[in-house]
Amino acid sequence: MKLSISPNTRSIRILPLSLLLVIAAAAVLTAGCTGNGGEAATGQSAEVGYIGSNVEKIELFHFYGASRCVSCVMLGDLTEETVNTYYAQELQSGQIVFDHIDIAMSENREIVERYGPTGSSLWIGIYDENGFYKEELLGPWYMIGDQQKFSAYIRAVIDQQLT
Repeated sequence: MKLSISPNTRSIRILPLSLLLVIAAAAVLTAGCTGNGGEAATGQSAEVGYIGSNVEKIELFHFYGASRCVSCVMLGDLTEETVNTYYAQELQSGQIVFDHIDIAMSENREIVERYGPTGSSLWIGIYDENGFYKEELLGPWYMIGDQQKFSAYIRAVIDQQLT
């Protein structure tokens, strides 16, 4: 005797599995670069926990690796545009330094060791009378889709150190 599974029984077994796969896929796709980033997304500079004293120089580095997603490229491009637009004088004087740094290139080894990035990221380095302070900026990742908010955030972080 041969057991046969009717189409309805097959559908009943497949439906929960399909639903579970859709839910899992949705969870994976919405994890990470979504949301508003909490307080950091308000455009305030509360993310940088250190306020320099008599800041001599600010370094803003976009670190990247061999494989760059669209968001990784935009992180660097939007930061560069903001810094070039609002801080041209400080860039020219050397008070602010901005650069894109490939973490895999041997000539960047010293700066990669100083900052410690592990992949695509944006870091600020502050040189003041107390020495050197570095911090990764996470807030900009949540603002890549809103150029005005992104720019306002970067300006607030820099201005916090320049005042």
